[in-house]
Amino acid sequence: MREEEAEQLGGSLISENNGDDCETYTVGEAIDQIGFGRFQVVLLLYCGCAWAADAMEMMLLSFLGPAVRCEWGLTPSQEGLITSVVFLGTMAGATLWGRLADACGRRVGFFGTAVFTFAFGLASAGSPNYPFLLAFRGLVGLGLGGAPVAFALYLEFAPSRHRGALLVALQAFWTIGSMVEAALAWGVLTRLGWRWLLALSSIPLLALTVLYPVLPESPFFLAATGRTSAAAAVLQHMARANGRPLPPLTLQAHPLPTVGKGARGPAPPNGAAAGRSSAALEAWKRVAAPVVRLLSPALRRTSLLLLLIWFTNALNYYGLVLLTTTLNASDESACRNGRLRLEPSALAQIFIASTAELPGLLLAAMVMDLIGRKWSLAGGLLLVAVFTAGLLGAAGSTLTTALLFCARAASMGAFAILYVYTPEAYPTTARTFALGCNNAMSRVGALLAPFLAVDLASRSTAAAHGAEGIIAGACFVAAAATAALPLETRGCQLTVTGEPGEGAKLCGKPGAPRNAGMPSAHNNASLPRNSATLV
Repeated sequence: MREEEAEQLGGSLISENNGDDCETYTVGEAIDQIGFGRFQVVLLLYCGCAWAADAMEMMLLSFLGPAVRCEWGLTPSQEGLITSVVFLGTMAGATLWGRLADACGRRVGFFGTAVFTFAFGLASAGSPNYPFLLAFRGLVGLGLGGAPVAFALYLEFAPSRHRGALLVALQAFWTIGSMVEAALAWGVLTRLGWRWLLALSSIPLLALTVLYPVLPESPFFLAATGRTSAAAAVLQHMARANGRPLPPLTLQAHPLPTVGKGARGPAPPNGAAAGRSSAALEAWKRVAAPVVRLLSPALRRTSLLLLLIWFTNALNYYGLVLLTTTLNASDESACRNGRLRLEPSALAQIFIASTAELPGLLLAAMVMDLIGRKWSLAGGLLLVAVFTAGLLGAAGSTLTTALLFCARAASMGAFAILYVYTPEAYPTTARTFALGCNNAMSRVGALLAPFLAVDLASRSTAAAHGAEGIIAGACFVAAAATAALPLETRGCQLTVTGEPGEGAKLCGKPGAPRNAGMPSAHNNASLPRNSATLV
């Protein structure tokens, strides 16, 4: 839905309920009132396509390194660098796209990352040599850093009652993308080569750019930036699509804090130099404000612990993905006439390992709303540590494959819960930036994964066990850090401003009203019956 149309549609709803004595409702209360329906299903397919496309770009890294090594005669360190440079790009892109989405809107961030990743993903397929491939893959990583924007957008349309299950359903598209990429590699890699694999893997991103006009803006973002009528229009449209009524009240606005903005006051007495210094200081304050907010007393403990947990979870997840391929493609006999020739049994093992994420996601969906996000995440990380440590004493390919399967399932489940918990723990005014920062930290862990799972693991059996031991130990530490998190977000509405007291109200803590100001169901005015699409 275009913003101008949203303003026109929402204006009447606001003006009709503009009396001084009129009660208000929040965006979170409206979304909970509307509930789950056709709107979220269609949006799930769109955001899920983005999630699957990003998974394909990540999964192909486990095939690209061995294939290019065969064609260009690379060393293990050079092979690992192809993967690491992507994660270096995502580390930079995560904060860039998150800041853009918090400042300009989720739609702008979503579109930017899709176009950027598609363009350089396609360019990678035509790389004439190793330096060009590194440069293009690094720029692909910069685009992939915006993947959390799609997640944050869908999160802000999910009712609190169904949020955990809906976000796990979105992450299921990551597993679908991984499986599609493994199947695509099975059919394309050994026949047509890695260039065709790269080109074909970019097609879903092209579809996202074509369908961009149908993508709605987040009502949380619109309300937080003062565009209340546009937010009301999106909610009204969502209610029509789901066949549910909106409260016949006024939507409450939550203006963004004006950090570093406002009146500048009189000019400083020291002339132009002092004026420039003051302007530079104000600019620096605006740049630093989001980081300062994440490290404020209310959020500091959560932010620091989550940075550690995201780092570790990426290290173990990508380490296990790359380790699976390394164990099946490290043999020099896999390189024939300058091309990677994996045996069907090896490709089957890699494909089977990618399916491990499905049971992991299902288990995460079952437990996160039952026992809470925090303890489910701690349990998942503990299971990763146990199964990975089991690889140290594993004898035989069958037991090794089984342990890798279980470890990868637990790792994906932990990632699913982490992606749900993190944006729930932050207010709208900092949500995508916080998710971007944590995602950037996860890329540091992912950046190190190739050196453990490719470079080190391919040297010797003892070195491979060393890599497995490092991953297991890190997961034990992350499980302890998860237990120390101060918040449990299960069943809570999303906060908008993060002001004191807002979280207590939205989580329905004792002594604070829940859904204050909401009318009873039988008093809700019915919306017009005319049909509406997603946009």
